[in-house]
Amino acid sequence: MREFKPLPSQPAPKDTVGLIPWVKDNLFSSIGNSLTTLIIIGLLVSLLPPLIDWLFLSANWSGTKQADCTKEGACWVFVSAWSKQFFFGSYPTEEIWRIFICLISLIAVIAASYLLPKDSRNKLGIPAFLILPFIWIIILDGSLIELEHVATDYWGGFALNVLMAAASIIIAFPLSFLWALGRRSDMPFMKSVCVILIEFFRGVPVLALFFMGSVMLPLFFPEGTNVDKLLRVWIVLTLFMAGYMAEVFRGGFQAVPKGQYEAADSLGLGYWQKTLLIILPQVIKVSMPNILATFVMLFKNTTFLLIIGIFEMLSTTQTALTNSNWLGGHSTEGYLFVALVFWICCFSMSMISSSIERKLDTSHKN
Repeated sequence: MREFKPLPSQPAPKDTVGLIPWVKDNLFSSIGNSLTTLIIIGLLVSLLPPLIDWLFLSANWSGTKQADCTKEGACWVFVSAWSKQFFFGSYPTEEIWRIFICLISLIAVIAASYLLPKDSRNKLGIPAFLILPFIWIIILDGSLIELEHVATDYWGGFALNVLMAAASIIIAFPLSFLWALGRRSDMPFMKSVCVILIEFFRGVPVLALFFMGSVMLPLFFPEGTNVDKLLRVWIVLTLFMAGYMAEVFRGGFQAVPKGQYEAADSLGLGYWQKTLLIILPQVIKVSMPNILATFVMLFKNTTFLLIIGIFEMLSTTQTALTNSNWLGGHSTEGYLFVALVFWICCFSMSMISSSIERKLDTSHKN
């Protein structure tokens, strides 16, 4: 009997692969799709050339003042002249190196979570993350380490958006985990407290929370106690983030099969051993897409700080537009620049989240 030998795979037909078949299948597969494609192409042809000309070809690129914007295109001189304030606020120029140290430390800790072995990552990475916000406060303030004191009134710009979001996420992460555990607890009092906290901070708009933190929170402190406005806002933003993250964690807990709890109990593990060693890793894996989406949401919500007079990037842009030396109507350039910076950061975060999801994916695919 002859041995069976499979024939080699044949290439796909030429009329099903390549650019032209793709265009036919995706852009001109029906009359409706063809009309939609032609309309979009027509709009792009009519809008893109003048837009490119205004943005790049006829734009003003060099100079330092309003008078240097002599062409009819975009005045990117405005963005260049205010770039320091956009990124660092009113922080003293000679002390900006402190902000760079804080940003580099954040990047280094994130990179270490990727590069270090798992055991080292758990022993070093998690504690480093938790103490990072307090190190930033000490460095930026400067008074505790014998550097020039810089009041929080001078902190601002895009660096404040990044550091405020990162600090809130870092502190809210373990807090939200505890709230989620409390909501699932069998103890009535603990469960009631956690439910109230979660539903309050999830149900109240973040702008209302900012006003409460700025105006009402000082009323709960002893008389004569003066708590910095930025610290109050950080507390509110952290609690807001914790409320959303707690629900994400609760969904993750419910997604873990009941057999995992029973298997951990059969091994004789205590409550915290079972939760931290067996259940939590699975919860994080299941909840990772929602966790990272919540991070992006919080980062964008830092722009609401302008409502209570904190000069983050968007607020600084609005201040620059009202400056008497730049009354040439540069709002389009300013807001486009802010939108581009935030889009780059949010898109990068989404790419990182996709990478993390692929790294945590243990499914076996053919």
